[in-house]
Amino acid sequence: MPSEFALDLCFIREHAKSPFSTIIEQQLNELFAGKGTWYIDLREQEGLDIAVAEVKGLAIWESEEEVLSYIEEYTACSLTSEHDCWNHLQGYQVKVSPKADAGCCRLKKEAHV
Repeated sequence: MPSEFALDLCFIREHAKSPFSTIIEQQLNELFAGKGTWYIDLREQEGLDIAVAEVKGLAIWESEEEVLSYIEEYTACSLTSEHDCWNHLQGYQVKVSPKADAGCCRLKKEAHV
């Protein structure tokens, strides 16, 4: 069953010349292309690069644990690069909202009793 998901990710690293947003964009594209869209807010403050990525989309995950497992499987394979943003993940928030079929091309939120 499809579900809406919302994922907030906070990355912090020491300021560097390499563009942090480009690295994060590449990683999110590998993970969520076709599953969602994202926005990255990047700031430099007190010698740190701080990036907050908001990812939203529709996928087959039914729980927050499934989303985290999906990300963990991906990062287990990709943590070899020094340019990998996952080494700098400082916090996250994830929410999954199951949808009910409401007919052709429409979905509605399931009512939780």
